[in-house]
Amino acid sequence: MHTNARMHQRMRTTIELSDRTYARLRARAAERGLRGFSPIVEEALERLLEQGSEDNLASALAEAEGAWSESDVKEWEQAREEAWATWPAGRYSTPTS
Repeated sequence: MHTNARMHQRMRTTIELSDRTYARLRARAAERGLRGFSPIVEEALERLLEQGSEDNLASALAEAEGAWSESDVKEWEQAREEAWATWPAGRYSTPTS
């Protein structure tokens, strides 16, 4: 297969979002008449990657640091562990974290 032919293939992945971000993303997708939010996530990632500067990413990370309290982090980690515990075991469903 020619290298450029792969540019239009899609790859499934899993990301973990806070409940707030997930709800906002679903709402934005609904506003656009979308069934899912993959196009919005891809658009946002493309914008981030097009900026081409790691300074922008470092700045965004620095701004986000401390946005969650310790209890927020513990609550999120517990919810993640509970979700993974109920995830169906299968060839392609092994948790990575």
